[in-house]
Amino acid sequence: MRAKHSDIEHQDPGDAIRPGHGSAPIDDTDYEHRHFINLLAIVFLLVIAGAIIWTVRAMDENEHLQRCLNAGRRDCVKIDTPPSMGIRMPTR
Repeated sequence: MRAKHSDIEHQDPGDAIRPGHGSAPIDDTDYEHRHFINLLAIVFLLVIAGAIIWTVRAMDENEHLQRCLNAGRRDCVKIDTPPSMGIRMPTR
């Protein structure tokens, strides 16, 4: 059965073409650009995740320090000091 001329005019041009009935639609998608944008999105999400992890760890460390100070302890923060060499006497 042949399609009428009026049926062809009213078809949506975006309809998928069935295999074996005419040519395939042209794929003009720029996959290189899509891959680049997806890579940028992944990097952005990883940066956001890293910032969230860093913030949570900093808050946890601060809370640990606050609990230590509230308990009245004085050794809550380790202070690095240079190793003691003793008093050196000048030699002649």
